[in-house]
Amino acid sequence: MQLSKVLKKQRKELRITQQNLADKLFVTRQTVSRWENDVSYPNLDTVVDISNILNLSLDDLLKGDNNSVVESISKDVRKKSKYQKYLIYLSVVFSSIFIILFLLGFGRYNQIKSIDRINPFLTTNYGYTVLPDKDGKDRIDTFVSDNPFGDGEWLKIRSGYYSKKQKWALIKHKGSYILSVRVISYESIPSIFKEQVGKEYFKYNNKIMGPRVSKKFPWSPFM
Repeated sequence: MQLSKVLKKQRKELRITQQNLADKLFVTRQTVSRWENDVSYPNLDTVVDISNILNLSLDDLLKGDNNSVVESISKDVRKKSKYQKYLIYLSVVFSSIFIILFLLGFGRYNQIKSIDRINPFLTTNYGYTVLPDKDGKDRIDTFVSDNPFGDGEWLKIRSGYYSKKQKWALIKHKGSYILSVRVISYESIPSIFKEQVGKEYFKYNNKIMGPRVSKKFPWSPFM
């Protein structure tokens, strides 16, 4: 017996109207009518619900000359399986992108040179800085102004020898990764940068100066 006939017969025996069955299955009455007239077929999940509501086994619903229904359900299963594979693939892709961006942002915020060096979103900047009066043997921690608006970051650089007349530097860097340092005089600094760079060196103070990366979004891997 076809699904349409089994469905209609059992529904009537249980004195359930098409509307009652439709309400329980969260479909329209017209949908139930199409099922009972072989116009369309329910998907696999709905067949299971029909089986429970009408006290019928899946074997009773699907056995007999009912190849079209089985084929329809088979297609539904294959389609769901296909969508699940796509969903898993997209989840893996988006998760990978999130992890990569997180690592790049983490490296940017914490100034990890090895990460900034390979960060494809960072551009090479040219910034200016003032050095302390005495050249130290270790790296100098100084603020490098990347533009006249105060954007920049504290970088640890090795300047080499410099004098009081030439205690400023032009820094070529990609994030915290230093590409080159050139010692210059104050007069060599563009006038639009001079106010930001200044003439006196100050040590970094976290409580007063905040994050080492002076950007609007220090965690952003794109700047």
